[in-house]
Amino acid sequence: MTKSQNSSNIIQHRIDMDLLKRSITGVFIYAILLPIIFYFYDFFSYEPFISWSITLAMAAISMVRLSHYWFTKSLYSYSAKLWLALFSVLSLSQAAILGIVFALSVKEPRFYLIANVMFLTIGGVAGGALTALMPRLWLAITNLLFLLIPGAIVSLNIPDHTGFAVLIMIYFIYLFTLGLRSNSEYLRAFEIEFQLEQQRSELEQLNKIDPLTHIYNRGHFNTAYEHQWNNGIRSQHQQSLLLIDVDKFKAINDNYGHLFGDECLIYIAKSIHDSAQRKTDIIARFGGEEFAVLLSDTSKEEATAIAEVIREKIANQPFVLNKTTLTITVSIGVASIVPQRSINPNQLIEDADRCLYLAKDNGRNKVYYEE
Repeated sequence: MTKSQNSSNIIQHRIDMDLLKRSITGVFIYAILLPIIFYFYDFFSYEPFISWSITLAMAAISMVRLSHYWFTKSLYSYSAKLWLALFSVLSLSQAAILGIVFALSVKEPRFYLIANVMFLTIGGVAGGALTALMPRLWLAITNLLFLLIPGAIVSLNIPDHTGFAVLIMIYFIYLFTLGLRSNSEYLRAFEIEFQLEQQRSELEQLNKIDPLTHIYNRGHFNTAYEHQWNNGIRSQHQQSLLLIDVDKFKAINDNYGHLFGDECLIYIAKSIHDSAQRKTDIIARFGGEEFAVLLSDTSKEEATAIAEVIREKIANQPFVLNKTTLTITVSIGVASIVPQRSINPNQLIEDADRCLYLAKDNGRNKVYYEE
């Protein structure tokens, strides 16, 4: 999946979740609206079968919509298209029932009791539904068609109701125009918000990355270290740290130049990254020619094995740049600890740093750890 496709999917997901959040109130409104009208206009007494049939149908659809709402996370992850199709069918089904009742109240004498209140109701519901379904314009317009057009068509076929049909159509055109403009503004605002969030996320990521080696910087290491230390206190899992220093790096800079030295650091960072591949491993430039690898839930033996892999990889693969071949070695200090509230959080770093200097004092190109 390309970056643009991923961004598009994220936007569509957020639009659909906004659609769901906006429409949840309508689930309850559709369930109780007609029963309230039927009750206060005594329609249950005059037409009990029709009243109860419509009431139960609307209540049943609302119950299914609530289930759809509760299972949105799993259903949407399975298929976004299926999720939207179910949402649309359920929403439009209730709109269709309401539109049919509105049309019957215009045409059928037995529905005349509720004709006036249905006219007011359908106007309010149409406006509210337009706002709720705005994230998906086609769904909002289709919903308007289901609510208003049946009444307009019926009115055109009744003598002296042409004016009523014209009023409905004028209202539909008004809402349609309003919907087009509002949807355009909604999407534009949504895209701007998404772009700002992406830019903020990218800036936050850049603030974590060392500009030369493109691994984490010291600032992010400090944050990750504190977080991992606190997790270790709670879980009582062993935490390990590798401190890695490039041997005789000053001589490399003096003999080959700082640009060559920079390329060496990039090479070292990549070699470390390729050797410590768990997603939870934090690999950072600790400062100058020093690097750190923070290993969660890792024993001293496991950490030492990883350190040996890193040391051997760098030592056995000479660095080549512009026809210059150079064997580079690193010294690595390894420390492990089970974090405790009574222990200074910097203890692990101090232990690894002490081991690093012992590795360098004992001839370099070594991994050193305390027994």
